[in-house]
Amino acid sequence: MNAPWSLVVFVDILGSVLMLLVSWWCALYARQLIKNKPDDVFRNYIFLFTLAMLFFAVSRSFGHLVKQILLLNGMENIWAQVAPFSGAVNSATFIVIFALSLSFYRFQKVHSEIEHYKDNLEVMIKIRTEELENSKNTLENILNNSNPINITSIDFDLLQANKAYYSLWPNDRNNADIIKCYESRPGDHCHTDDCPLKHIIEGSEEVVQEVSKNLNGEIKSFIVTARPFHDVDGKLIGMVESFQDITERKRAEKAMQDSEERFRQIFESNPDPVILARLQDGTILDVNKAFENATGITRVSALGHNSEDLALWADQSQRESFRETLQTHGEVDNYEASFQVPGGPNRTALVSARILNLHDDSCILLVIRDITTEKEAERVLIEMDQMKSELITTAAHELNTPLSAIMGYTELLLSPEISRDLSKEQKLGFLHEIYDKGDALSHIIDNLLDIGRIDCGQPAALDLHEADFLEILSKTIAFFRLHDKEHTYTLDMPKEPVKSTLVIDRHRINQVLENLLSNAMKYSPKNTEIKLKSRLQQEGWEVRVMDQGIGMEQEQLDHIYDKFYRADSSDTSIGGLGLGMSIAKQIIESHNGEIRVESAIGEGTTVIFNLPFVTS
Repeated sequence: MNAPWSLVVFVDILGSVLMLLVSWWCALYARQLIKNKPDDVFRNYIFLFTLAMLFFAVSRSFGHLVKQILLLNGMENIWAQVAPFSGAVNSATFIVIFALSLSFYRFQKVHSEIEHYKDNLEVMIKIRTEELENSKNTLENILNNSNPINITSIDFDLLQANKAYYSLWPNDRNNADIIKCYESRPGDHCHTDDCPLKHIIEGSEEVVQEVSKNLNGEIKSFIVTARPFHDVDGKLIGMVESFQDITERKRAEKAMQDSEERFRQIFESNPDPVILARLQDGTILDVNKAFENATGITRVSALGHNSEDLALWADQSQRESFRETLQTHGEVDNYEASFQVPGGPNRTALVSARILNLHDDSCILLVIRDITTEKEAERVLIEMDQMKSELITTAAHELNTPLSAIMGYTELLLSPEISRDLSKEQKLGFLHEIYDKGDALSHIIDNLLDIGRIDCGQPAALDLHEADFLEILSKTIAFFRLHDKEHTYTLDMPKEPVKSTLVIDRHRINQVLENLLSNAMKYSPKNTEIKLKSRLQQEGWEVRVMDQGIGMEQEQLDHIYDKFYRADSSDTSIGGLGLGMSIAKQIIESHNGEIRVESAIGEGTTVIFNLPFVTS
């Protein structure tokens, strides 16, 4: 079946027109989409693709129209010449559309990915915005709960500050008003070369100052730290200041300084030697003035050394025992030890110690109390107690001997049976013996009374009168010659007439002479000489009592004037209370005289005393 040629041409023309209309509508719609969203690359591409399709449709339709018109008018030859060019245009258009189609698929995938990324990006932006908001709130909380902080411009304008800052220096102005830093918090550094902002402008990276502020009548101390503040381009636009309140620390430091000063004053003013040393090695960190005075070791010489270096401990075993006790108990009270003193005798002391923690270092604080004098006094008291015990025994013996003789002779005289057989001379001899023993008792009692007065600090009572001193010497030596036949007594005194009158207590001087001669008699072997020598001096008389006895050592001479001291207490055959020399010294010194003793073992003893012409 063959259709009419005119119908074919009509249908071809109608199809071309419809294709042109559809392509034109697509182009208008794509253009409208681009207007709605001009930044959408995919929509731009659709518009280009639509234009390409339109161009292809126009080209195709125009080619068909030309072909049909030429064929209808019998111009096949002309069409044969035009046809190759029309086919080339159509082919080129097809190739372009095909290339655009391939690219369209790729652009579609890219567009999908971009849209997906855009959707995710919006979510990410939202999340990031929330995170930034939270971070901002966190930073604001940190800022507002931290030390006072402010930002000051290079024009001294207060740009920003946190709550802690405004709690100290409130801003009473409107927030829109600019306030200067020196108006907000006036201080000593404002308008001076010490202004921290000036230092920052001059190039300092950090400025640290300690300042004091009067806040509501209370002085507060701060450490102010200033650092440069830059904009996003790195340009200096001001400074950031932070204020650290150190008021409590300053108070604590002041209290610590006061405490250290009190400790230093107590340390230095302590009358006892005080040592501060390191526990680990005993290195001396400090000593007080009393330590220097007691040891003769200067503070400079002691620092950095320990007690072993300074050779302070006389007994190293005591040192080790002391350290062991201290480390075990952490403290020591009244540890008795012996210490060496350069150039002097050893000293006895009580050491008390405590372990202290100073600047994270364990230290020892030692207080040393010198008890050498107390120990010596204790020793003397013990010796005195022993002497008194011996005194009681000796006194009982000394008193009992004459009393026994007195009682014995008295019983003989009172007994009728014995008394009638005694001659008058015998009775008189008994009475003389009774008198002599009574006189001996009187001397013993006088000595005891004298020593009692001396113990009470009372001087010997004197009954001063003028007396012939040489006569006293002569009578005393005559008395001993009469009563002691076992020794030879020699009196050596000037034979020419001399001034022999002295103002003295005759009885007391007799007591001195009798004590000295009695001692010479007791400690001298039989058939030896005891010499009493006197010499006239410019201001008075000198008397020497010399014997050829056993003599004394230096230690005995050092105690010769001690009460109850006897040179040879082990020899009980030698009588006496050990009071004679002490009493003699007291009596001679009460006469403004002097007394001394010279002696050596095996060379006898010489006692020398001087009496002035007038006793004041």
